[in-house]
Amino acid sequence: MTKSTKAAGLLPSLTSFSAETLSLSREHGSDLNDLLNQDNRLRPTTEHFSRISDLSVPHSASHGTKPATKNSKSNMNKKISSKLFFIVCMQGLFGLQQAYAATYYVSPNGSDTNNGTSLSTPVKTIRQALSKAWSTGDIVYVRAGTYVESVNVGQSGITLSAYQDEKPIIDGQTSLPSGDWGSLLSISGNNNKVSGFEVKNCNINGARKGGYAVWLKGHHNTVSKMNVHHSWENGILAQGDYSVIEDSSVWQTARQNVNGGGNNWSSGLSASRNPSSAALKPGITSYATIRRNKVYNNWGEGLSCYEVDRCTIEDNTVYDNWTVNLYLSDATNSLVQRNMIYASSAPAIQPRNSGRPGIALFDEVSSKPRSTNNTLINNFLRGVDFSAFTWTAVSNSGLRNVLISNNTIVDGRLNVGGSSSVIHSNSQIRNNILAGGGSVATSSGLTFSHNNWATTPPSAAASSTNIVRDPQISRSGSTSPGALTGDYFKVLGSSPAINAAMSLSPVANDYFKASRGSAPDIGGHEYGSSTTTTSPTTTTPTTTTEPTSTSTPTTTTTTQPSSTSVNISSKYVTNITRNSATIKWTTNVPTTGTVWYTVKSDVAAAGTYTLKVVDSNSSTSHSVNLGNLYNNTTYYFKITATNGSSTTSTTSTFKTLQY
Repeated sequence: MTKSTKAAGLLPSLTSFSAETLSLSREHGSDLNDLLNQDNRLRPTTEHFSRISDLSVPHSASHGTKPATKNSKSNMNKKISSKLFFIVCMQGLFGLQQAYAATYYVSPNGSDTNNGTSLSTPVKTIRQALSKAWSTGDIVYVRAGTYVESVNVGQSGITLSAYQDEKPIIDGQTSLPSGDWGSLLSISGNNNKVSGFEVKNCNINGARKGGYAVWLKGHHNTVSKMNVHHSWENGILAQGDYSVIEDSSVWQTARQNVNGGGNNWSSGLSASRNPSSAALKPGITSYATIRRNKVYNNWGEGLSCYEVDRCTIEDNTVYDNWTVNLYLSDATNSLVQRNMIYASSAPAIQPRNSGRPGIALFDEVSSKPRSTNNTLINNFLRGVDFSAFTWTAVSNSGLRNVLISNNTIVDGRLNVGGSSSVIHSNSQIRNNILAGGGSVATSSGLTFSHNNWATTPPSAAASSTNIVRDPQISRSGSTSPGALTGDYFKVLGSSPAINAAMSLSPVANDYFKASRGSAPDIGGHEYGSSTTTTSPTTTTPTTTTEPTSTSTPTTTTTTQPSSTSVNISSKYVTNITRNSATIKWTTNVPTTGTVWYTVKSDVAAAGTYTLKVVDSNSSTSHSVNLGNLYNNTTYYFKITATNGSSTTSTTSTFKTLQY
């Protein structure tokens, strides 16, 4: 069946419409006549009558026919009326679905026989609400309480969220999920948002194989503000392209390994190994973003990206996990930045081995691309090691086109492997504070420079630009579980690391998102600088021709003195569909904003945009929706932010989905 015959088969003939067919669902508000009365956009107007060339109306001038008689004119009007009636019906049935999206409510005190469309008539189960919310834009709000059920979001373009600031719980207790390799909350549709849930007790007794508390399987899905704990295997697992996991906490997962009882390498939070036939790259999860999460006390790896491309791991806090705290394996074009990884002074879980890797880079699967083009910058590590290919399961893997820069490692080691199986090439290790020593097996393929070692470095890491002195870290604040802050890693005013780094364009800001300026410091903290981000660092050093939803600005322009200047940060594109996208950004001071956009690269280069969406609310957090876009098309956009006395702008691109 061709695409056209498929479409024809979906539409009933004009004569088959009945009163029931022409009535919209009462759950979405009203029937067609009510909608016509409420919305003048649906009424036939002169604009509609100007577009009748496709209605098979004869034109005497072009076809040489006789002028229409009164009867033929009447017939023509009937044809036009019928066609217009058909068009209006189609608009009512199909085109207004998103404009009249519905909201449903769930409460433990509800009933699944209710319609769920108001706070006074909620349904009882999340699954029942989801069975109703199948239109793009629909919202399901869940009230506080415990829901003993497995939930799957199989539709696309909806929101499943806690109601206001309430704390709903999805609890597997001792029986769920009911089958092997199941989950308590799965998202198999696309372009969905799930937020605000506690998810716990996933196959907690190990009665079945596997058990993923939260599982993202579709593409362009976002989960946020989740508390996920006590799962037999993974806490949150993202296997769909463009997955976003943010502002969540994950603990006590991978519990089959409790007290050394297992040997499984599942993790608290992971993006990995997309099995879908629709994956951008077969077997690879692409463009996952893991940010601002807390991952701790898991009986496996803490946070990981493996078998991925363009994975971003940023602004997370990771500590006291059983094996590797932050793991990057079989990964390409990925970014690890501004994470704090540590062993606390009183860990609830003792490490599996005598050492506790903070960050580890390895390759495990020979059938996947070798790790390459990865960037690890502005990370803070305390009491844990940074291990780079001290082991590999794949011959001829190693650091390839990798930048390891401006990290601060306190009471931990930098360990870089090298053997007949580990081959490094074109990789840089620069501007790091290494306050715990280390081991470096080889300098082949590696460039070391401008590192501040507290003790004499390994000979393979020697450089005339190194500083071998106490870096003078503040070490301020508590190191107890969950209490460590970035202030612990700040350098003191007498530190030799100040103004001693090599300037690198991928590291324009520090851990605190402060500008490094023209004389940057070694390590993750830029001494004496403000904590205002001047431009986001969200890409790897390599370029790509593939679509991305989080692109680095190609230009950034700011006017006015720095004391009143506006800065744009944390810019990203999300909720990308065939014909829409959402652009979000933050500013250091309250501003209004405008997003200009075009499909023409020459227009973008000249800055002569004509299409725009205005955010007139003065705020530091901004979000605008772009609609009516072309599918499978690259869009060029510019964000302009102003507070009246200062204006700044930044540009980037995104690509809409094909299907």
